[in-house]
Amino acid sequence: MGRSFKLLLLLVFAIGIGVGISMAMEQKQRFVAMTEEEQRSFLADKIGDKVSPEKLAEIQDAVVSKMSGMRA
Repeated sequence: MGRSFKLLLLLVFAIGIGVGISMAMEQKQRFVAMTEEEQRSFLADKIGDKVSPEKLAEIQDAVVSKMSGMRA
């Protein structure tokens, strides 16, 4: 019984990792498909209250330039 429980636990853990990776890839694809303005707005919504406006602009510029390179 102990061995089958460990196998089941390992299987559940592996499935959880797979689902997490799948969700991350899906989010990345959605983000890449956004326009530059949508990406900037998304970042402002997520981190705008945690960083200064200058730092936010710097982060947005870096992320948008990286994402535009991924589209090409």
